[in-house]
Amino acid sequence: MLLSVVLVGCSPEVEQKGADPAGPVRLTDPSWRLHDRFHSLVLVSWSQDGPASVHVEYSVDPDVWRSTPTVEYPAGTHERTIAGIPYDHDAQWRVVADDDTLDGETITTGSLPRSVPRPTVTVSDPTRWTPDSDFFLVSINERDGGWTGGTYWTLVLDRAGRIVWANKTPDNHWTLFATVARAGDHLIWDESTYWAQFDEGRGGVLHRAWLDQQFEAIPAPGLHHAFVELPDTTLVWGSKAHGGKEALVEKGPGQRDETVLWTCQTDWPGALNGYGQCESNGIFYVEQTNSYLYSFYTNNSIVEVDRETGQSKWWAGDVPGGYRFEPQNSEYTWQHGISYTDTGSLLVSSEWDGGDGGPQHTWLLEYEVDPVDGTLALSWANDSGVLADTNGQAWRLPNGNTLHVVGSASVIREVDTSAGEDVWRVEFESDRLLGKGEFIPSLYTLLKPTE
Repeated sequence: MLLSVVLVGCSPEVEQKGADPAGPVRLTDPSWRLHDRFHSLVLVSWSQDGPASVHVEYSVDPDVWRSTPTVEYPAGTHERTIAGIPYDHDAQWRVVADDDTLDGETITTGSLPRSVPRPTVTVSDPTRWTPDSDFFLVSINERDGGWTGGTYWTLVLDRAGRIVWANKTPDNHWTLFATVARAGDHLIWDESTYWAQFDEGRGGVLHRAWLDQQFEAIPAPGLHHAFVELPDTTLVWGSKAHGGKEALVEKGPGQRDETVLWTCQTDWPGALNGYGQCESNGIFYVEQTNSYLYSFYTNNSIVEVDRETGQSKWWAGDVPGGYRFEPQNSEYTWQHGISYTDTGSLLVSSEWDGGDGGPQHTWLLEYEVDPVDGTLALSWANDSGVLADTNGQAWRLPNGNTLHVVGSASVIREVDTSAGEDVWRVEFESDRLLGKGEFIPSLYTLLKPTE
């Protein structure tokens, strides 16, 4: 395939006066090189003989051009990183200023490591995609077999299913919850030792990184599954290294030791009376009420924890004393990817038989939570058509569509919620374990800032 890049510049003085006494800015000496580590990131350079507003345009597909943000550059030689070109692809590019356009020689990105799983797009209806969702962040194990060890990769895909960025987790450690930080200007990816070294997760680390460089590694002892970031950048995870069978812990900016907020053993009545070992698989921060949804696969239950008091507000599932399901046969099982929608409904990815004894698949289930009656009433259900033995993600998107990552079934779906139809579906071969996924509108906010 062919990719193209363009740099564009515009002098405000020229726009206002219609002429530049110093003469038009000229661009010369175009060149490119691959990033030393990430061989899909391309650094292009050029020289200009005066100040100008400049951007780079590039094209992978015929008649489709993308652009870097426009930057004011002084006279001199400059370098800009291009992100979003797939591995193993050619791309056309050009530097654009108001007075001049400079074409560069064809870019050829590096080869994707052979062991990285390749996805296939099986459904694609761009007219119904959620806006500002050109790229998709997800992690995956290169080994099949569902919940198993191996080499984990964090990937960014474009909408054609092509991999445009790949980061390998070291030492056969696990990555399942890579995410864009709340600030939107870097990634946070998890490196868990819990399942690789069986060390109660004491070697867990949360990494803050740009696409082209890591800048912080934060110890996260006990990390074994989900984590979330709060608006003030506090990090929160379910820990197997802080006692209480499992503890919900927080670590604020610059904090050395974690704060224990809640434990399964002391703060969840009935949870340890024969109803599982309290091992979690999901956390969701509820900003409006300053609380956490906290999901446990070992007892098919979800609890909401008040952050101020550390008390259990409500729960539902196998743990006694919780909210009832309506109808009774709508109870979630082996639920993952818990979240509240903007309207306050509870959304999960769950094994289910459709309520009629049909085949077990992994469904999207949505419930209206009624604290007065103490019920979870099923309001919407959607069948993925496949079964994930473990893991998954459910999220309501800004345009009303629903994102469904179907864990170890190796399927990613964007669903038109009202129609119940896939508008984008990506499938990896076999049963490789997928982690959390999310759409990214632009990759340029995730690069190391320039002066």
